Amino acid sequence: MRSFLCVLLLCGSVVAQSESSAPQASRAGNGSFYVNGIVYQYLAGTDYTVVAAAHSVINHKFVALKMRVYNLGRQSVTVKPEDVSAEDALAGHALTPVFGTELARRMRRPYNWARLAVNPVSGDPADTTPPSDGVNPQLLEMMRAMAARANAGAPLLPGNRGVLYTDTPGALQSRPNLVPTECDTVCRLRNREAACPDVLAQLQRQNSPDYVEQSAFLANTITPQSDADGILYFPMPKLAHGVPLATNGKKAGMVRVTVPVGDEKFQFLLVVE
Repeated sequence: MRSFLCVLLLCGSVVAQSESSAPQASRAGNGSFYVNGIVYQYLAGTDYTVVAAAHSVINHKFVALKMRVYNLGRQSVTVKPEDVSAEDALAGHALTPVFGTELARRMRRPYNWARLAVNPVSGDPADTTPPSDGVNPQLLEMMRAMAARANAGAPLLPGNRGVLYTDTPGALQSRPNLVPTECDTVCRLRNREAACPDVLAQLQRQNSPDYVEQSAFLANTITPQSDADGILYFPMPKLAHGVPLATNGKKAGMVRVTVPVGDEKFQFLLVVE
């Protein structure tokens, strides 16, 4: 009897050691925040933090998963889009990823122009500039300057969406600095997303195959104290009423996303509308 107890204790110690040596993602912090009405979730591990958001795009035919990976460790880490997996949480089956290059190729096919909301002439979104009849010439010139600045790839600064732009010094009063003196984790992560062009909002409108391809998440080696971001595409999941956190009266789906980074894994449950 005594020898049997010793064997049990020995086996228990071996199992405990094997479990403690298994790499697991430490959840040092998690939460959510909003940018332009879209909810972003973040998970913080030991050496990495992942931010994710999802929304239906391209005529509600696909799910765009926006993902940003922060490397807070001391060694570089490689993240590949094919390593990220997604599952339809309502239907209970895996979603096959559609890479940006493949989706752009589909959008360029003539018989997909109407179904995927692609402009058949140039492949770009329809021109949304209002007609010039009855428009103040100064305002029209200012709008053209804003469009030229956007096409030149000028970065969008946080808090500057909708702000008029002019090349005339002093023509517009400068806004006070609204950045708080103390910025917590949510504040820093939200400011980082808000400082970049809103890709999810842009993809909800008519868009070009080139934009879809350029905004795709690519394989990246992320060096210490830096980050990488992009969009992953999946087919739309099953939609149903009564999904938690969904807008009232709308059908929504739920996608379970797993993002492996180094020895850690991050899992999100995202609502798709």
